[in-house]
Amino acid sequence: MPGFSSSYSPLFLVLFILIAAAVSWYFYRNTAVSNAKKYVLIALKTIAIFILLALFIEPVLSYLTGSDKKGRDIVLIDISRSSTIENRSKDIKNILEETGINNNDGNVFGFSGSTAELKNMDSIVFNGFNTDLSASLRQLKEQYPDGSYSSVTVISDGIFNDGGNPLYEAQKFSAPFVVFPIGDTAVKKDVVIKKVAANEKAFTGTAVKIKTYLNVFKSAPAVINMKLLREDIEIKSLQVNTQQGINNYEADFDVTETTPGKIRYTVTADNLPEELTYKNNKSDFYISYIDNKVNILVISGGPGYDNEFTGSVLKRIGNYNITYRTQKSAGEFYEGPVDTRQFAELSTLFLLNFPTSITSAALVSDIANNTKQFNVPVIFFAGKNSDYQKLGSFEELIPFSVSRPNSGENMFRLQPVGGMDNGLDKIPGLGATNEIFKNVSGILPKPGSITLATDKASGEPMIINRVSGMSRSSAFLGYGLWRWKLNPGTNAEKTLEAMLMEMINMTLQKEKRTKLRVYPAKDVFDYTEPVKIYAEVYDENYMLTRNAKLTGKVTRKDGTSAGELKFTPVENKFVAELPPLPANDYYIECDAEFNGTYWARDINRFLSDTLNTEYLDTRPNIDLLNELAAKTGGALITADSVKEYSTILGRLKESLPNEEVHQKYLRFDLWDNKYYLMLVILLFSIEWVLRKRNNIP
Repeated sequence: MPGFSSSYSPLFLVLFILIAAAVSWYFYRNTAVSNAKKYVLIALKTIAIFILLALFIEPVLSYLTGSDKKGRDIVLIDISRSSTIENRSKDIKNILEETGINNNDGNVFGFSGSTAELKNMDSIVFNGFNTDLSASLRQLKEQYPDGSYSSVTVISDGIFNDGGNPLYEAQKFSAPFVVFPIGDTAVKKDVVIKKVAANEKAFTGTAVKIKTYLNVFKSAPAVINMKLLREDIEIKSLQVNTQQGINNYEADFDVTETTPGKIRYTVTADNLPEELTYKNNKSDFYISYIDNKVNILVISGGPGYDNEFTGSVLKRIGNYNITYRTQKSAGEFYEGPVDTRQFAELSTLFLLNFPTSITSAALVSDIANNTKQFNVPVIFFAGKNSDYQKLGSFEELIPFSVSRPNSGENMFRLQPVGGMDNGLDKIPGLGATNEIFKNVSGILPKPGSITLATDKASGEPMIINRVSGMSRSSAFLGYGLWRWKLNPGTNAEKTLEAMLMEMINMTLQKEKRTKLRVYPAKDVFDYTEPVKIYAEVYDENYMLTRNAKLTGKVTRKDGTSAGELKFTPVENKFVAELPPLPANDYYIECDAEFNGTYWARDINRFLSDTLNTEYLDTRPNIDLLNELAAKTGGALITADSVKEYSTILGRLKESLPNEEVHQKYLRFDLWDNKYYLMLVILLFSIEWVLRKRNNIP
């Protein structure tokens, strides 16, 4: 609920309390209830009546004394960094001197990203890294909710690069805006890296394209050298040949990283002589690289031809990190036990003729439970000894059910289902492979499943894929793939490789799950702004949780501490904030405890520097400033009319209709204080309930 603000003096507030208390006491003076209940009823009515008096009498006082409150002339001065270009700051100070605004005590504010009162005009610092007039106007509106202003004067170059068009907020003031445009609108010689477009996340081992948008103004034909730096070290360069009259150019780089991590890149453009500013000739950005390895756990029901054939093909496929477990006995594997800790990192679980009749039910249940807990996608390849009853432990995680398992071994030929979205249909020779075996029938695809291949003779589903909101799975219900090798007219290994890759890619989960994620509010902070850090903790079911304790710190590039992070929960996240940090590379380290035990650790990084946002667009926007003045009934004052400021301001204030002023005050309490009206209704409702429960008329 917003804070209560009012133009009342303390004397009025005390008077309202006394009146409300007197009325409440008089109402309940003869009520036959206990003193405690009487005091509660009197208190409820007193508070409600006090709020009503405060809300509804203020408009009357405002109406009667409004002429006295309309003397405030607000002045907003653009103190962003763009005001330092071409000595615009000197022009601003000259305007303050010539108009006498520097003597306007208490009503002069500097604005950039926010608004601050300026007490000494001689020591204005033009260092704001963005310009948001809309936010500044909203802040002033909250500061003067009674509307005690008669005009707003804006001194700016009109380059509002944050918060959108300020016209909407300006018109809500119902006051004329007097605007002093600053700066020369002529196009000046300048090279600007306007924007760098690149993916924030990318996979290792994959080329990432970096597109740079370059603006070149008022330059003779030239060759501009552009460089791509990785962690401040040049890794690539190219040349852009500029032409007379053409301002927009593009330059493309590409990079490939082999290890995961967050890397800082910088694109630079060589300086040309006599540019307007060199502060827009570079741009910093980060790309976070994710391990492109697909982690697959293959669990086989035992040694066999299909196990050997499938395994040899999987090993040939790049970027697949495969762990094998081959069943030896009911609860043992030749390679050692299954490490359930790896399930959080699995991309896919591959069940190859598993489970079988000899597999321990406890082992199957343990594997199935971990698969469900970490929501691991499942690929099932049938085998001669597959036990479909034990496979029921994976019931929610497989795309089919079987009404007649072990219905006798039969041979069939695979037939891919035609369709634009079926990648199996595009594998050469898959429909011409040798017949293989099946020993189930009555196969029922689950809702949401897609049949990708069938038994050519019966049309029964043989390859099925399912992607639902909770799981991803695929199944191949044939076996005896070694028979494909018997056909000399086909390349069995290439066919199987293509089929495996297609099924794995449509099923796998490449995004690694995490228990803790820490990240900065943005990758590059200005050295003058606070640094905000967020953290997210996930429980054992990978749901966001607040039931955690976080510790963290920020370190400099050399490893020294830049500050401890004190996280506080906000909704489903944790938030920490540090004061502005000097220009440097910084690293975030964060540890989490969950339910009293160590849970996870995460790291991240960010840059603190002098943001060049204010130098990306350097040409003053006089059209917007003119529209701001025109739409609010104000005036645009040019350099040759500065000394007429007082005259123009007085004429605009005199032209304001009195009805408009009165209507603004009448609207104030009824609409802007709806929360207090709701509180009054609640208080009266509670009082009414208590009266009825105690039989008070």
